Amino acid sequence: MTKNVTVIAAHPDDEVLGMGGTLARHRAMGDRVCILFMSDGVTGRDVVYDPVKRADEIEARCKAAKASAELIGVESVEFEGYPNLRMDREALLDVTKRIEERLERWQPEIIYTHHSSDVNIDHRITFDATLVACRPTPGRSIRSIRCFELGSSTDYSVPSLGHPFQPNLFIDIGDYLDIRRKMLECYDFEMRAAPFPRSMPILDACVVVRGSTVGLAAAEAFMEVRRVIR
Repeated sequence: MTKNVTVIAAHPDDEVLGMGGTLARHRAMGDRVCILFMSDGVTGRDVVYDPVKRADEIEARCKAAKASAELIGVESVEFEGYPNLRMDREALLDVTKRIEERLERWQPEIIYTHHSSDVNIDHRITFDATLVACRPTPGRSIRSIRCFELGSSTDYSVPSLGHPFQPNLFIDIGDYLDIRRKMLECYDFEMRAAPFPRSMPILDACVVVRGSTVGLAAAEAFMEVRRVIR
């Protein structure tokens, strides 16, 4: 049975870095996929917030997100455009309502978002708002909430930020490594040289290591924080 899948990501590139192979697998299985990006992913590079100064870079990142999504046939890609690395200045209620509006339209059964103790503040705010938006009231379509991991954020966390990322769900992406790489290449401007966590050799190695822990050639790992079986 096909499913409705929604990804709530802080920045364009998080969705592929964290779960590109899983997205490709969902689409190959016929699942409907929609993605919401919360922050522009660019303006945090400046001391003073100036989206006009970074307009070309913001547009380039949006185009990269759409190009990556088109490779696998994502149904909908939407952008909120919150200031990068400044989402803690936004009222959580307002952020939550933006997410709720999409959930009402998209009616997902599976939600993917960030881990609660990532170093990146936008990731943590996105998780908090998503969890509130997904509160288990009667009649909700949501059956599973899953957190993905991101190099140079999830792995940089410390216990004082919260519960560490301990995966309890592994998704086999052995058949989707080539398309995952093509999706990553859409964000080539974000890649750095190894051994930085967001480099092609390390990203390739991570899915091999995650797979090896559960007897697979390659896998992406998640923490499922809620599951409802009916």
